[in-house]
Amino acid sequence: MITNKIRAIFNPELYHGLGKQKSFFEGWYYKIISKDKKKSFAIIPGIAMDKEGKKQSFIQILDGQKLSAKYLKFDVDLFRANSKKLEIIIDSNKFEYNKIHLENPEIKGDIAFNKQIPWPNSWYSPGIMGPFTFVPFMECYHGILSMDHQIQGELEIFGERIDFSGGRGYMEKDWGRSFP
Repeated sequence: MITNKIRAIFNPELYHGLGKQKSFFEGWYYKIISKDKKKSFAIIPGIAMDKEGKKQSFIQILDGQKLSAKYLKFDVDLFRANSKKLEIIIDSNKFEYNKIHLENPEIKGDIAFNKQIPWPNSWYSPGIMGPFTFVPFMECYHGILSMDHQIQGELEIFGERIDFSGGRGYMEKDWGRSFP
């Protein structure tokens, strides 16, 4: 467990909730924009635990043009995270550093990412938070996973098929006990 915690400090994309039972959240933010810039969405898979220990996993879909949001709630038992690489599975949905597979009535399909531009990390400043990464009592931590990348593939979102090939993307994540 200590090894996983140390690995997670230097790899903000990894799941930080191992062993957490309450007052914790974690979410990965995937922003996707179509090539013509007429469609933009954020897809946020995550997990939340309240102060009583009630847990849920979720996928949130934000539509940048319609300024709308849809929250898909899942039983926490359908959430799985790989401790060695970015791989989050919620039911039949899979989120990785270089691709997403979605299988829901509201959103389905596959998109892939390439030519990611990660935030530069060093041993003394592992991520965007710099030395604050090492402060154990922060309410919220933040990581930038890719400042920009290319997208290939298409998704069907709320019944509309959208080709994201040639589009751009961005990835970040937040975790902690309280979202600011």
